[in-house]
Amino acid sequence: MNKMSFFKAYLKSMRPYTFFITGLAGLIGMLLVNSQVSLLQKFTVLLLLFLSYGINQVINDLIGIKEDRINAPKRPSVSGELNRRGAILTTGIIFLFGAALTYLFNPYALIIYFLGYAANFIYEYLKRIPLLGNLWFGLMIALTPIYGALAITNLTLIDVLGNINLLSASILIALSSSTLCYFTYFKDYLGDKQENIKTLIVLFSHRPSKYLNFLIGLIPFFFLLVLFCFKIWTLSYNSIFLVIILIAFGLAQYTSYLYCKDIKDNRSTLELNFETTILLETSVIALINPMLSLILAILSFLSIEIIFNIMYKKEMY
Repeated sequence: MNKMSFFKAYLKSMRPYTFFITGLAGLIGMLLVNSQVSLLQKFTVLLLLFLSYGINQVINDLIGIKEDRINAPKRPSVSGELNRRGAILTTGIIFLFGAALTYLFNPYALIIYFLGYAANFIYEYLKRIPLLGNLWFGLMIALTPIYGALAITNLTLIDVLGNINLLSASILIALSSSTLCYFTYFKDYLGDKQENIKTLIVLFSHRPSKYLNFLIGLIPFFFLLVLFCFKIWTLSYNSIFLVIILIAFGLAQYTSYLYCKDIKDNRSTLELNFETTILLETSVIALINPMLSLILAILSFLSIEIIFNIMYKKEMY
C-alpha cells in the first residue's frame, strides 16, 4: 500500500463529519475565557480539538473490529484497506505530537489531553454496561471545552472548574453527547448484540427502546432551560440563539420520530443526530458571539451533510 492510499484510508476511518462535535465544543471553552495568546496558538489548539474525535474513531475501529465486521463491514479497518500496524503508528505519532504542543501551551491542559484519550479506551469496555457507556461518552466529550480553555491560557484546573459558565457548558455538552451516543447505538444493534455489548438498545431490544427516544432527546434542552430559569450562568440569550436552538430542538424531536417510524433508516437519523448536536453547540456559541455562531452553524451543517452522504454511500459511516 502506498502512502497516499494509506492516508486516504486513515482519513476515511476518522469519519470527518464527526470532527465538528469536539471542535465546536472546544471552541466554546476557548470563547469563555480571556486569552492573550497568538492566533497561531489558538488555531493549533482548534485543529487538535477538531482532529481529536477522528483520531479516537480510528482507535475505536481498531479495538472494536469484531462487532464492526457486522455493523460496518466496509470500514477500512475491517475491509483491510487500512493497514493496522500503520494506523497504530500514525495514531501514536499524532498523539505524541499533540501532547508535546499541549505541554508547551499549558501543562494543566496536558492532564485533560491524556484523560480524553484514556477515557476513549475505557469507553470501549464501559459501553458494554447499559447507560454507563452513554454517560461516559458524554463526560469524555465534555473534557474538550475544558481543554480548549486551558490550552490558550495559563489557568489551572481549579480556575476553569470555578468558571460557572464553562462548567455549565461542559455539563450541557456531556448531556448532548450522551444523547448522540444513545442514537448511534441503533445502527450497531446486531453487532453489539452478537458480541454481548449490552447497550441500552441491546438491553431493551431495539424496538422497545425507540419509545425512549423522545424523552432522551429532551434532556439537553431541559438542562439548558434550567440554566436560564435559575440564572445559573451569566450568559444572556439573543435572537440568533433562539433561532438556532429552536431548529436544533425541532430536529431532535424529528430524529426521535424517524427512529420510531423506521429504526432501520440509518442515513436520515444518523445524519440528523450529528447535525442536531452541532446546532446545539453553536447555539451556546451564539450566547458569546452571535455572528460567529451563525456562520459556524451554516458551515458545519452543510459540511456534515456533504461528508456524511459521501461516506454513507460507501457504507463507511
